[in-house]
Amino acid sequence: MILAIDAGNSRTKWGVFSASGELRSQGAIPNYELSSMAAPEAWQGCRRAVISNVAGEQAGMAIANLLQQCDISQYWVKSSALGCGVTNGYQFPERLGGDRWAALVAAWQQHHAPCVVVNAGTALTVDALGAGEDGQGVFLGGLIVPGLRLMQQSLVASAAGINEAGGSVEYFPSNTENAIYTGALSAMAGAVNSMLVKLELHAGQAPYCIVSGGDAVLLQEMLVHYRVEKIVMADNLVLQGLLLLEKEMGKGA
Repeated sequence: MILAIDAGNSRTKWGVFSASGELRSQGAIPNYELSSMAAPEAWQGCRRAVISNVAGEQAGMAIANLLQQCDISQYWVKSSALGCGVTNGYQFPERLGGDRWAALVAAWQQHHAPCVVVNAGTALTVDALGAGEDGQGVFLGGLIVPGLRLMQQSLVASAAGINEAGGSVEYFPSNTENAIYTGALSAMAGAVNSMLVKLELHAGQAPYCIVSGGDAVLLQEMLVHYRVEKIVMADNLVLQGLLLLEKEMGKGA
């Protein structure tokens, strides 16, 4: 059994996979709980773990301690110039977040076609994945935008007379809460739509729009308003990519 761990900005997601790649169990842990919890029972029996960590050193140390409790070997993913058939076009490939790299790898292996790979979490990442002349994937670059709650919180914190509230989507928002909520989601969808248009011009064909993350459903509903086609909802995209990277590492070892 192989354990894949994605430590994001707010939560750490994990999945246990069989040797054939079947997802057997999964879960999510708020990052603030990592240092005070015991390893999940499902981790017992895993022989190795592949981890992406963008949550910082403290979260990384807590995850390492949990894995040591279970005697699980550890492979910490770092982005590279090439992996699993994808060329990393970032100016400094090693500075690309491991979660974004894993998601790009998984998207390419699943579709082998131009994709805009979106993760709607604490931050919104919008990455363009093209197809090279050699039939390999090429990460062209991407956007990082504040996520839904960060946008809402920034207005609440910075603008007088605005109270924190959930709000809901309206075509023509008729109160402040709905204006903020609809505005934030519209900004996120606009960033995605902009990248889709640019990638279609670059690739000469309509790309897939691969959407994952905690706010994926909300974003997908807004993208439908934009009449975006070829939307694919992708659960566990980062975990799937981590598994692919771990397998490639094992073949090269």
